[in-house]
Amino acid sequence: MTTTETTGAVMFQSIGVGTEIWGATQANFLVSLPPNHAKEVAILLNDPAAKQLASEVGAEDGDEFRALAAQAAGEAYLQDRLAKGHPIEAVSYISHALLATRPDLIAAVQAALGK
Repeated sequence: MTTTETTGAVMFQSIGVGTEIWGATQANFLVSLPPNHAKEVAILLNDPAAKQLASEVGAEDGDEFRALAAQAAGEAYLQDRLAKGHPIEAVSYISHALLATRPDLIAAVQAALGK
């Protein structure tokens, strides 16, 4: 669990099961921003973005890597949205286009891998 300056919290819950039908790995989070109720959020790391991340961080692309990448990038993405006071959508995608504008998400995956 991570707390931001806005006193919100991002808590990883689990990796989704069967999300390959969507062409993505799903990381499930619970996001709270008092005084509002906590919100369940799904972050979908799409397959092309997962391959890109594996290549950029020098990891083998596979289920284990994709789960770690979806969790790390998703947490960084949600923390940033909370810190900036941006709305939190119930479902968000991490794609090539997003990675092109958010090198911090790549850095979060590298850090999660200990690189």
